[in-house]
Amino acid sequence: MFDVIVIGGGTIGAATAYYLSKQQIGKVALFDKGTIGGGAASWAASLLTQVRAKTDTIPLVQETYRALEALEAELGESIGAKRVGSLQIAGSKKTAASIESLAEIATQFGIANHWVDAQEVKAMVPWINEGKVLNASFMPDDVFLEAFVLANAYAKAARRNGAALFPDTEVAEIVAENGRVTGVRTQQGFYAAPFVVDAAGAWSNLLSMPQAIPLPMAPVRSIYWITRPNPALFPSTQPMTVIPDAMAYSRPETGGLLFGIRDQESPFVHPRELPETYNGRQFIESEKHWEILLDEGKEFREFFPGFEDVEIAHCITGVSTYTPDSRFVIGPSPRLEGFYAATGCVGAGVAMSAGFGRAVSELIAGQPPFTDISAFAPTRLGDFDPFSDGFMEQCSAARANKKDGG
Repeated sequence: MFDVIVIGGGTIGAATAYYLSKQQIGKVALFDKGTIGGGAASWAASLLTQVRAKTDTIPLVQETYRALEALEAELGESIGAKRVGSLQIAGSKKTAASIESLAEIATQFGIANHWVDAQEVKAMVPWINEGKVLNASFMPDDVFLEAFVLANAYAKAARRNGAALFPDTEVAEIVAENGRVTGVRTQQGFYAAPFVVDAAGAWSNLLSMPQAIPLPMAPVRSIYWITRPNPALFPSTQPMTVIPDAMAYSRPETGGLLFGIRDQESPFVHPRELPETYNGRQFIESEKHWEILLDEGKEFREFFPGFEDVEIAHCITGVSTYTPDSRFVIGPSPRLEGFYAATGCVGAGVAMSAGFGRAVSELIAGQPPFTDISAFAPTRLGDFDPFSDGFMEQCSAARANKKDGG
């Protein structure tokens, strides 16, 4: 018997197991249908930008930065975070005003930042069209990393603290009796626990809905591209960029450039139609991703005048969980005692992972969360059908309208 079972071995689930293992509230188990970090974490772009317009999310990402230091100290090994910084680039007066607000928020939260002009941006980002840049705010301490590595670091540290790991063990059902969680059922049998955390990402509603708990999120396609290496144009030290006027972002990737742009379609994937594994699965036809680049990438190409001379090596697609109001899904459900959700990451799960994990672990331990998570309550939208096309289309629209393109 366990005291807490966490379902889902991505960055959020593994972080939750890690924080629970430090709470000393008993035996913790982490289950995943595949390998730890083998789901969405295996393809995530993983930009850990700290400043956010929704200020109640900033403590969550700042907790992840604290966790990076703690994990490296506990494990005695590097997680490989690349501290290249990030540029919030303005190409219009309207965006410049928005970025000025972000810079003020950064200062309020103690996040290092300073303004750079178009020439300085060009020096840092050789591919940029400085004629399109009004100015930019540089956040020098921002990092990116490999989410697979982070998920496994959380899990390894959790195991060192006594947590049990169950990879390749699919949870088929959350089991309850008299309105109270009693455990989970897998192909290998029943595992008892009075608390269960649903951190199953795109599959979360498949586990919660049999208990009449609708979680306000849906799986929505995400997409990014990676160019062929060109170290002169894409130095490994170049900062990440966020370009709201192009609804785009970028970061260095092994001598090339990883970049994402807005996908106006951003179709949802019905949870019942999800594949067993992401491995080798593409959620878009080849012709379609070229259409997105040509049609919806017009503004990005204006910031990147040499784009047509660059070869695209890879198009990466997967699904992320989005919500109609672009808010996370964190907390308990009054419909089932002992059930907690940690999902609906809105494409920011890697960056927010430690914040999710710490908040949920504190709730289960009977402690007040370290930051206000009331806006992320699973019950905030009332009754709805998370499997209806209308609801999932709302989630798709939230993804399509993301200004950072992520």
